[in-house]
Amino acid sequence: MTGSPRPRLRPGDELTLKEQDYKFGVGQLMIIVEQILERVTLDGELWVRVRGLCRRAPTDAGAVREIYLRVSALPLRR
Repeated sequence: MTGSPRPRLRPGDELTLKEQDYKFGVGQLMIIVEQILERVTLDGELWVRVRGLCRRAPTDAGAVREIYLRVSALPLRR
């Protein structure tokens, strides 16, 4: 039996996020997830705190940051 698709996040995932889908920052953000730290409820929604290499553009060297990702914005996997 197969389940419904649901958000999953794994170390190594590369995501491009809209400003409203992460806390806290301005503009689009690219992240390569290194570590999943915790799930939390913020403003009545489910978020996940992660550590990863964040960049604003593909040519940006980036920096390791901890950010909150909106669970509803994560890609779906079976």
